Amino acid sequence: MLLILIIINIDIVNKEMVYKIRNKGFNNTVAALNPRVHPAKKTKIHADLTRYITMQVQITRFTGMRILHNYRNISRASKQFLMGDRILEQLMILTIKEHYFRPMYYKSPIENSFYLGRSLADLTDRHYALFANNQHPLQLSVYEEYNKFLRAAHSKEEQAGLQAIDQRMQEVMDDRTRLLNSKEGEILSIDDISDVYMQVMGEHRAKTNMSLTTRSKTGEISDYLEVRRPFGAAQ
Repeated sequence: MLLILIIINIDIVNKEMVYKIRNKGFNNTVAALNPRVHPAKKTKIHADLTRYITMQVQITRFTGMRILHNYRNISRASKQFLMGDRILEQLMILTIKEHYFRPMYYKSPIENSFYLGRSLADLTDRHYALFANNQHPLQLSVYEEYNKFLRAAHSKEEQAGLQAIDQRMQEVMDDRTRLLNSKEGEILSIDDISDVYMQVMGEHRAKTNMSLTTRSKTGEISDYLEVRRPFGAAQ
């Protein structure tokens, strides 16, 4: 479960990273709301070659082959810095594959953009340069998250806390199971187990005094650098 969370958290931009995604609709895959729509209505697809002496076309330089070749280069370059750690290699490969297939998830007609493939191939060239020098933001984020995972896995305090949570969950599940008619085949449902988990984790947060820092004391979202204007204020 923790490894799955690492894979999910890798894609989240960290506050300590160099840049921050300001456009919150950047990863919107809905066709009507996606900014990556280029209809190219005036593009002449079928040209009458009998009417022209010369013709200028878009240079592709084998776009598909470049993208696949850079995927192979990025995969190799990223694994050479992982010290042979098989778990971290699998996490890195799955993360890179997820980013590479991200354009396939869009519902917008991005294939109408005749220059999109070439642009993506050029981007993979730049990404490979960063991966080869071990300076890509994705690499730095993976290293940080994986180090957190290793510190938690080798920490006696963390393991003791996880064991206490497991024991408490088993106690609550046993208490609820006693109220069921086991002779009639009644068992805890998925919703019941989810309620048990939320109850135990709520007790754990109250015990350890965990406080969410998503919003400040005034109710503002704390991950923004500027002060947000209230609704209805003058622009």
